[in-house]
Amino acid sequence: MGESKVVVESGSDSEAKMAAKPPAPTGHHSNLVTLLTMLAGAAALGAAVWFPTSEMVKELQRLVSILDRPAQHQPSPPVHSEAPKQLPRDCYDVYESGQTSDGIYTVYPSGLRQGLSVHCDMTTDGGGWLTFQRRMDGSEQFKRKWQEYMFGFGDPQKEFWMGNEFLYAVVSQGWYELRIDMEDFDGERRYAKYKLFRIANSASRYRLSVAGFSGDAGDSMEVHNGMMFSTTDLDNDGAPGNCAESFKGAFWYNNCHNANPNGVYLEGEHETLADGVNWHSWRGYKYSMKYFDMKIRPV
Repeated sequence: MGESKVVVESGSDSEAKMAAKPPAPTGHHSNLVTLLTMLAGAAALGAAVWFPTSEMVKELQRLVSILDRPAQHQPSPPVHSEAPKQLPRDCYDVYESGQTSDGIYTVYPSGLRQGLSVHCDMTTDGGGWLTFQRRMDGSEQFKRKWQEYMFGFGDPQKEFWMGNEFLYAVVSQGWYELRIDMEDFDGERRYAKYKLFRIANSASRYRLSVAGFSGDAGDSMEVHNGMMFSTTDLDNDGAPGNCAESFKGAFWYNNCHNANPNGVYLEGEHETLADGVNWHSWRGYKYSMKYFDMKIRPV
């Protein structure tokens, strides 16, 4: 198998600095001062012409000098306000805030105002993992169309797909790693971990970047690196036919797959070829996993 190039979208952050300016006199008070100054000045001038020695001139001159002075304000009491609380962007932020139990939490990736309910794995490999896919009992149908994979389906405490649009919102915030945990029907558990995991936006069909394998399940993701996401109704794979249709799922298919996490839940060994929840580098194309999940965490 040839060497794959990692496709990474990059961007740069910039900070805008604003110089604070002292507030100018505002509204009604400023207008009143200006008007009184003009009237007093005019009165003083007229009085000086017609009554140059009168006490009125002196009084009006005193008034003008008072009005010309900068307004003296009593100092306001100091205002003590707490810095705005940083909303968690992912499960690692939730973990850092002191939450260490697995469960459903609300995160705000990429400034998502309404928040997003996600499952956080706080106990595996140091915690702080955001789970975006899970298979566990066959209760959910995963042979679905593009729109459903785009916005997600299922129950995040059971079987589900988070949604490519929401997954992109998370990973576009920075660099993330991927961990995949799986279990066969004999109770053996294995994992695959990748130092880099990223997907592009919908215009790029959520093109995958994945690299830096470690773990004991073997690397079944390498062949999928650089591929666009495919479903039965939107074929973006590298095969002559439609991999999603042939293998009854949806994924970053190449020609076609070494991993089929969203295939049919076939409960162990099966006669059909590569259409189960398969991880080729461990149990091959004719064994469907009992448990499978995919999760990410910032590097």
